[in-house]
Amino acid sequence: MKGIVYVGHGSRLQEGNEQFIHFIQSVMKERNERIQKIAFLELTTPTISDVVTEAIIEGATEIMIVPVLLFAAAHYKSDIPFEIEQLQKKYPHITFSVVPPFSTHPHMVELVVKRIRETMPLQGSSILLVGRGSSDPQPIYELQQIGAAVERKLGMPVCCSFLTKGTPSFTAELKTITSIASHVYVMPYLLFTGLLLQKIKLHTKKYDHVTTCNCLQFDTYMKLTLLERMEECVYV
Repeated sequence: MKGIVYVGHGSRLQEGNEQFIHFIQSVMKERNERIQKIAFLELTTPTISDVVTEAIIEGATEIMIVPVLLFAAAHYKSDIPFEIEQLQKKYPHITFSVVPPFSTHPHMVELVVKRIRETMPLQGSSILLVGRGSSDPQPIYELQQIGAAVERKLGMPVCCSFLTKGTPSFTAELKTITSIASHVYVMPYLLFTGLLLQKIKLHTKKYDHVTTCNCLQFDTYMKLTLLERMEECVYV
């Protein structure tokens, strides 16, 4: 029997976790698998191990792990494979497969464009796309690819910046871009409401000519992306 485990990052803010659960519940309705469960990587529960065990008890023999992650960074490349390796030792008769992250899927570009257009941007303005950042160069490069695609679609200059690791840093780029642009639209490339979004708003509110767009949030475009990624992932 096939089962699905959706894996969220987890947030210290309960609002962010609730947004994730609500989104996944809408995705579950589009799938036929009877066993579908939600787990988190950190900061909240239940864990991947606990949820996989539940799924196996309920009869799952093939489990699709669905990381709801923007990019293939440390969580995707290290943490989740380690979890699966431990589970495979414990349950050698179970088959696991892992769905790719959202990455540069065209629907994610459309979602960014949608969020920016919601603010009714003024011509001649600039856009600052803000990612979490990573010590892995792949997510940095992929956000830059998304930024370039958004720039082509909107016909407005788009710069990328990062909150934790990666250059340029958000605060440095915000300072630079606000000194030369007539108006700046800051687009948080974050999944949900959380502490990083609060950090962005803490800085942007200092400027009268800066508008902070809504973060990605769990939108129809994201739902379509996740469902398509799941279709790409064949049970081994």
